[in-house]
Amino acid sequence: MSFPDIDNAITKYLTNEADSSELDLLSKWIESAANQRYFDACVKTHYELTAAMKKPDVDELKNTLLKQIKKDKNPFYKYRIASILKYAAVILAVLGLTYLFRGLSEKSSTAVELTVQQQLVPKEGSITIELNNGTVQTIDPDGNSTIRDAKGSVIGNQNRSQLQYQGIAASGKLRYNTLHIPKGKRFEVILSDGTRVYLNADSSLKYPIQFVAGKPRDVFLEGEAYFDVTKQEGLPFTVHADDMNINVIGTKFNVSHYAQNDHIQTVLVEGSVALSQNRDDNAIPTMLTPGNKAQWNKKDNSTAIKKVDTRLYTAWMDGKLIFRNTAFKEIRQTLERHYNVTIKNKNKDLDSQLFDATFDIERIEEILEIFSKSYAIDYSIINNEVIIE
Repeated sequence: MSFPDIDNAITKYLTNEADSSELDLLSKWIESAANQRYFDACVKTHYELTAAMKKPDVDELKNTLLKQIKKDKNPFYKYRIASILKYAAVILAVLGLTYLFRGLSEKSSTAVELTVQQQLVPKEGSITIELNNGTVQTIDPDGNSTIRDAKGSVIGNQNRSQLQYQGIAASGKLRYNTLHIPKGKRFEVILSDGTRVYLNADSSLKYPIQFVAGKPRDVFLEGEAYFDVTKQEGLPFTVHADDMNINVIGTKFNVSHYAQNDHIQTVLVEGSVALSQNRDDNAIPTMLTPGNKAQWNKKDNSTAIKKVDTRLYTAWMDGKLIFRNTAFKEIRQTLERHYNVTIKNKNKDLDSQLFDATFDIERIEEILEIFSKSYAIDYSIINNEVIIE
């Protein structure tokens, strides 16, 4: 791509006019350090032209931008220019507010305070791991570390947003770790048998530090996770989600088990699973085949199986939110987890209304505006909370 083309692509993006092909080309181009420096200079110029009233603190802005970019370099995201530039847009919006009101009279100061109050700032939670002895450690998804047991022995290695355990013990007692993922984040853990588990926001997984030969492989999930289970002859793998047990040999599937939902969903992508319940040991397990969703109702203990497009239920691993014929209550709960924000709804009738929507790189403010303009939903932001009237 020539420099005139690059300049044109950057300019069109910053003015929200770039198409998908231009973004793809720009994504490849910016992977070069030299090209990224050129991009930084363009962004700096854009800030200065927009702010105009005073030169912005470019170093601080750049550090903030790069810090956020690093957070997106994990197994759940492709390195895309759209993902990078959304942060520039956030910073630009803040700058616009800052310099728009700077230098105004004392009479306007109240308006500035109200504007700041109405801004929505997602909260920042920490990924933690609870060890077998009850010790809790914080995991930085931008860094590298080793996880050690009470004796100081290395039991796992963390590389950015992935934590890996190794080896199946020949014998011994099962010892467990519990990984907690806060709202607004996702994480991957590779269990000692090679099974990959991708954890969604606001989820936790309890699992053995090492599986033991001859003993079942049991893990315990709260929240949502995608499992890519390694096949081990004679070692069944079971995901326990409340009273639902998902038994597998080697397969790929998604489980959604959030406490605020009245159901547990299992969507099978590949292989086969058998579903059973703790409430009835004598019941015949329900078999699930690829491309189907099993939904167990916690209240009446019933299970419904339906053919689905599995991509709708695994898109979260790519940072996408896809809703099809989905109640608004479930949508706002998903948005709260995904962005780590609080959304209070005073319009109870709205919660039961069904919507179709797809979101990818949008900021939470943009999503709220889409609902407001498309469906006439009134909301306000007060004390960093979204209030829907």
